[in-house]
Amino acid sequence: MNRLLENTFGYKGIRLLTPLLDLLIIHGAYMLSFYILKEDLENFAVNYNAYWAILPYIVIAYLIISHVFELDKPKDFSIFGIGYTVSLVIVLLLAFTMAVSFFIREFALPRSILLISAAFQVLFISIWHLLTNKIYYESNKRKTVLVIGREKSQPLAYKLLESRGMWSQIKHVCAPDHPKVYDYIDECDVTFLTEDVEESLKQEIVFYCVEKDQILLYQPKNTDILQFNGNIVQIDDSPLLDVRELGLSGSSESLKRILDVLLSTIALVIFLIPGFIIYLILKTGGSAFYMQERMTRNNRIFKIYKFRTMVQDAEAISGPILASNKDSRITKLGRILRATRLDEIPQIYNILVGDMSIVGPRPERPVFVEQFAKEIPEYNLRHRVKAGLTGLAQVQGKYNTTVRDKLKYDLLYINGYSFALDLKLIMQTMNIILRLSSTEGVKSVTELEEEVEKLTRRQ
Repeated sequence: MNRLLENTFGYKGIRLLTPLLDLLIIHGAYMLSFYILKEDLENFAVNYNAYWAILPYIVIAYLIISHVFELDKPKDFSIFGIGYTVSLVIVLLLAFTMAVSFFIREFALPRSILLISAAFQVLFISIWHLLTNKIYYESNKRKTVLVIGREKSQPLAYKLLESRGMWSQIKHVCAPDHPKVYDYIDECDVTFLTEDVEESLKQEIVFYCVEKDQILLYQPKNTDILQFNGNIVQIDDSPLLDVRELGLSGSSESLKRILDVLLSTIALVIFLIPGFIIYLILKTGGSAFYMQERMTRNNRIFKIYKFRTMVQDAEAISGPILASNKDSRITKLGRILRATRLDEIPQIYNILVGDMSIVGPRPERPVFVEQFAKEIPEYNLRHRVKAGLTGLAQVQGKYNTTVRDKLKYDLLYINGYSFALDLKLIMQTMNIILRLSSTEGVKSVTELEEEVEKLTRRQ
């Protein structure tokens, strides 16, 4: 029974089962709405037939929208997280359905049916996803974990423990050349490899895990990411990997620029009044705007514009330092603006004039770029594209994600760029606006460090 549940509610099972059940719920919600309103509809048969005419479009649209927002992946495990994402998806589906009913002239589908069914869809799909995600979460939370690495093994173990989620049941932490490393692999359900494991040892461990059908996850190096999406080229009878050029083609640049101008113009109209109100409020306490030098494509320096969220002349004493999540220089209004991303509204101007793109690596200050480039040789590769308002690091990462991990996301974005990816990240940004990533663990830092040390197996 447990094996059946694990296969059904495993990662692949959920990705297949979830969309199918979602569509059944959507259809059931419409049927329930028609049943509730059957006495109030003057042309029930006409209204009912209109729904069936639009249903194929609803199915296709939902599969696309839910995939974009990754509802087919077991990522969220909280009531708010699931409900928020489902609500966004259903609202977009509702807007699409109304638009389709207009274009194909199926006006007979009443708004009352659309609205009531949408409410049912949000409720029942949220409950269904909460149930399946919880089953997936609990089954993975019980899995024992081995972390293999050198200096980066303890930081990764610390992060897994701090997450208090899946893969937090760490049993061992050891070096790749530990005499019992393969015994530890056999003991544990999941093995993690850090990026500082030597290539020869990594290949041996990977081969062993594949041979034993063990779950293995490893941190890619920046150079590994550059090889992703490479094409296989055959020279005589030898297969070679063609590492693709890092950057965007001319046609991709043009298409990306058209999208930037179009969406930024729409955003300017939408945020004109809210932006003006914020400007008036901030102006009463000093300067409303904050200008700062940042770096974009080809290491070009430009001035970025934001609404001021810190006290006036915040760096006059401290000098240039990175802002932290609990920075005392941030004002009360500033915290609200940052949490809702409304402080970014002035950057619409930066996008329109071509300094930035909507999607891309977040622009960093020249002084920090110089510092990071010395520490991480691949850091300047992120400047192969324009800096962005949002990006893969912002969607997938957290506020306190390290510079090294953010760089990995930036390189993944550039190396795997497509127009569809930009659209997906723009839509996914809507899903993170109201999400606040907590960095506070249940245990103190000292307790976590002591626990990691106890789990570390010395030779």
